[in-house]
Amino acid sequence: MVVKLRRNVLIPLYWKYINRSKVLTYYQKLKELQWNSLEGNREIQRKKLYELIKYTSQNIPYYRKIIKKYDIQFSEDTIFDDIKKIPLLTKDVIRNHFDKLYKFIDNTYYRNTSGGSTGAPVVFYQDKEYLDWANAAKCLFNEWAGRKLGDPMLKLWGSLPDTLGSHQGIKGYLRQQVSGITTLNTYRVTKEDMYRHVKEINKIKPHLILAYTNNIEELTRFILEHYLSVYSPSAVMTTAGVLYPEVKAKIEEVFHTTVFNRYGSREVSDMACNCEKDEGLHLIPAVHYLEIVDDEGRQVKPGKPGNIIVTSLTNYTMPLIRYQIGDRGVLSNKACSCGRGFPLLEKVEGRINSSFRNKFGDIISEGFIRLFYYRENIKQFQVIQESLEKITVNLVLKDKKQLKVIDKDLREITASIEKIMKSDVIVEYNLVDIINPSPSGKYSYVFSRVKNYSNSTIINKR
Repeated sequence: MVVKLRRNVLIPLYWKYINRSKVLTYYQKLKELQWNSLEGNREIQRKKLYELIKYTSQNIPYYRKIIKKYDIQFSEDTIFDDIKKIPLLTKDVIRNHFDKLYKFIDNTYYRNTSGGSTGAPVVFYQDKEYLDWANAAKCLFNEWAGRKLGDPMLKLWGSLPDTLGSHQGIKGYLRQQVSGITTLNTYRVTKEDMYRHVKEINKIKPHLILAYTNNIEELTRFILEHYLSVYSPSAVMTTAGVLYPEVKAKIEEVFHTTVFNRYGSREVSDMACNCEKDEGLHLIPAVHYLEIVDDEGRQVKPGKPGNIIVTSLTNYTMPLIRYQIGDRGVLSNKACSCGRGFPLLEKVEGRINSSFRNKFGDIISEGFIRLFYYRENIKQFQVIQESLEKITVNLVLKDKKQLKVIDKDLREITASIEKIMKSDVIVEYNLVDIINPSPSGKYSYVFSRVKNYSNSTIINKR
């Protein structure tokens, strides 16, 4: 009864008359577009991309200058080729040219930030039109995971500003009652917090649990170690981190449900999510245009890893065109068997600065951190490449007195790292009490301090 009231009365009333948004209209549009043909959706993307570039060339000082400087000609028919002539937009470019990258269209703009986990935060503006499309995409992704509007949902959210800014006080309480979404702060949790989170899940009985990947992994581990019983939702959806097969399998085992994976960022919101067929992450052509390029900015063929470059098609206040988001991924040229006309992102490999390099110039994906998963005495870990010859590993142990238990594991891990790096490296282990998250609540499990060495620095012969 309560769910039907939310779905049919409270949510429509809130979105249409109180929030004055087009979320439900755009949500319905996306539900229709998903069954459109891939070619049809690409034509919609072509038109939206052209209109965006046309607008920025006339109204955004930075792009007006860039297009004039490089004498970039563009048309709707050739826009997919024309956009490649526009230089990549990096965080440094945003910082250095910030005042020339936006133009306020109306008073619906708001300020947002990102980048706290990888350096100095980047400031950017978004607007209501962008936000409405972003919320519509979230609704669609949630529906794929079995959650309809109004169904109870629980978020294990690690971003301190989000949880303190949007879910506290009377407004936060009312928003929670209307939406059916309960948010638990997982920025930093104690043993008692873990017990409370399990208790809350069992009390709410959510259709969907949305969680930071590292948060749900920690909770899964806690439930196993303490032999707890937990309610089985229709699905668990992970975000804000790479979901490795071992972690996915363990979550599904403990929660007795299916795990969905969502990919997005603060700068451009949610870009992709897998459907029930789990054959990759579906992109929405009407909302984003995504490219994969190598370190020199050249297009990479489907099936090959590279740097993710994204253009948001809905934010005209501060257009992010060919934005280097800082992640690596792989595009797919296959069609999903679900029949949806949305292209696939085969996988996200992690942050650019999470990839290691060996002395031969090879790029090693952060996936090797799976060596540390579900070891008997390892509670938490962080792997840092200090140089081409040295790797530091910070470890939080479950029991410091059981060093003998971990000794065998560390020898095995060291040998595997040397094999993966294809060279002798010094692996140094440090025992620490805690590994703190970034302000966004994300844990940097692995990162490299090695820059993109020139060919003269890296040995090219084996």
